[in-house]
Parts: sequence; C-alpha cells; structure tokens
Amino acid sequence: MNIAIIGCPFRTSYGAYIESLKTSLERSTGSTVQWVASNCGCGDPIERSRDFQRRDCKYFDMPQLGEMPSPVPWKRELRFGLRYATYYLRAVRYEALSRGTQVRHLQQILNAYGSDVAFHWLRRPSDATRVVTVHELDLEQLAYRDRNRIYNRADAIIVHDNALKRELSGLHVSPELIHVVRHGTQIGPADATGQREGLVFYGGHKLMSGKGIGNVLDALAIVTSRLGDKTPRLRIHGHYGTETPPEALALARRSGVEERVDWLNQISMEDMTQLYRSSLLCLLPFTGSFAGLPAGVAAANQLPIICTRKAGLPGHLGDCGVWIDEENPVQLAARIIDLLEDETLRRDYGGRLRRHAEQFLAWDVIARETFEIYRSAQQRSARMRA
Repeated sequence: MNIAIIGCPFRTSYGAYIESLKTSLERSTGSTVQWVASNCGCGDPIERSRDFQRRDCKYFDMPQLGEMPSPVPWKRELRFGLRYATYYLRAVRYEALSRGTQVRHLQQILNAYGSDVAFHWLRRPSDATRVVTVHELDLEQLAYRDRNRIYNRADAIIVHDNALKRELSGLHVSPELIHVVRHGTQIGPADATGQREGLVFYGGHKLMSGKGIGNVLDALAIVTSRLGDKTPRLRIHGHYGTETPPEALALARRSGVEERVDWLNQISMEDMTQLYRSSLLCLLPFTGSFAGLPAGVAAANQLPIICTRKAGLPGHLGDCGVWIDEENPVQLAARIIDLLEDETLRRDYGGRLRRHAEQFLAWDVIARETFEIYRSAQQRSARMRA
C-alpha cells in the first residue's frame, strides 16, 4: 500500500505527530510513506523561520493571506475571495504532489490545512482512497454548518476522542465514516528511580483558551499557603509561541504566584519528554480543547496526571487519571497536596499510566489501528466505484 500524508512539516506538535505516525507506519508496512506539505500561514516563529520537523518531504511555499478584517465591505469580500482561491490552489497542489499513492491522508488543523482546504481537496476527483484526520474544527465550518456534509466524500474520517466524533455527527457527517484513534506517544525506557521535582502544565496552542490556567495558578496559591517553601515550582509550556502572553503574566500576578512560575513557553518534543520525565505531577484541568498529547507524554514517563474528564482525557487515560471537577481550584489544590505528600501513591499512579501507555498509546499501536482504517477505507472506496 502506497501512502501519502498531507500536513504541517514544521517542529510543532502537529509536525511531531506526523513524523511519529509516518515512522511507525513505515516500520509496520516496510514501505516509504510520502509527506506532502506547505507553509501553513499560522505566523508562528517556527513557521516563519521554516524550522522543519524533517526535510525529506514534498514541500512548496505559497503566499498566505491573513484574515485582517476590514471595515470596508468590498475589501473584506476581496480578501475573503483571495484567501479562498489560494486554499483551492493548495488543495490542487496537495493532490498533484501525492499522485501515484493509493491512500492520501490529510491532517486537518487550521489555515492552509483548515476546513476550506479539506473541502476543496475532497471535492476534486481522485483515484485514491482519501482519509482526513480532524485535529480541530475551525470557525468557518462552525459558522457554515452545512459545508461539513462534504466530509461524507471521504472514505474515512479520524478523530482523537468521542466528543469530537459526536460534534462531527451533529454537523451532518455520517457516523459510520468516523473512527476514533487516540493520539500516540513515544515509549522510552522506563525510569522509576530518577530525581523528580516541580509541577508541569501544558498550555497547548492557545494558552488562554480552555486550558484552565487561571485555576492552576489559583490552586498553586492555595498549595503555597499550605506548604510554604516546600511548594514545588510550576513549569508552564505549550505550542503557543516563544513569548509568554501578557494576560497569563497578569493572572500569575493576580494569584500572587508570579515568583513561583517558570515560563518555558514553546519547547521541543525532546525537551518536553525530559521535562515530564523529571517532574512530580502533571496538571491538566482543561475545560475544552484537546489534551491527548500531554496526557500521552506524561503517561509514557510515569508522571501522575491531575485532570478533568474533558479534552479527550478519559479516552486517553482510562481509569488512571486523578480526576477533578472543572473550574475547581480548591479541589485541584487538594489533589496536588495529597499526591505531593504520598510518594507511594505517586509511584502507583505512574506505574499504572506507563502500563496503559504501552498497551494503548504507543505509536506502533496507533499505526496498526490507522492502517486497519486505511484497509477498510480502501474496501469502501472500491465498493463505491463498483
């Protein structure tokens, strides 16, 4: 089976995702998986500097117009039309560069990999089996809900959690097409004896939206009032950029914990793994978004996770999370203190998470599940063409 993956080529969480999936698919199939990509237009420093995850992809640059809404109606319409046209041209180019492959797998995120591009791509005739992984929904497809029916032209849709499957089903996408495959993680050597210190919080691509950062900072203030100088430092990171958002700094000042926070901001996946490998607890009190990436990294590195039952966390952690209610910093602080004061309990959660990750989240497991979806999608495609 010849496979092409279309998606972000830069050193972001999405680039790391594609590289891991590609490598595991190649290991399980013995065949090279093509990687087709372009600049995405997000404007992040990593995109602007063209900091590639891997250089061996079929890459092209194309101008990307930002949204920049204008108060002048005709200027708004013109900019919208030009953006729409460039998205069409990207879809054409993606298809051309993946020509000759039997399965073409688009990774939908935003901008040059957003819903407009996905829908242009699916509208075009193709001799291949087409699969879309929807990592996140964008504002366009939520504003114009009927457009999502175009997903039904795909041979399979992949999402990472059941909540997104339900949302897509509500947007007129056939539930039979939608498959849930967890976000994978690298399983390195187990290390139960290394020195650990500090708390870690992942802010994703949008630190101030749906992650519960205010609750984390308020909980840290409560823990500090109880434990004083014994309170571990809080390390905050994510793929939101290299600069700390001013709003986040203001929240830390308001909570009175600015001196206890280390703002790591955007770090490499290698540094993220090392950070989680050497931390005491991972805090994921998400109220929205998706937290499969940090949950998987934490689980693989035996790092106990205090979290809500949101953002795909139940599906990724099974019964191994330390569950809390949403928007409840008092409860979060209590669970932090419980685990800080009980090393045996921390080790128990860490061991259970590691075993869960080995069984359900390892990239080779994810690749096998994905390959089976390719096979069933090919069969569906053949039936539709018969």
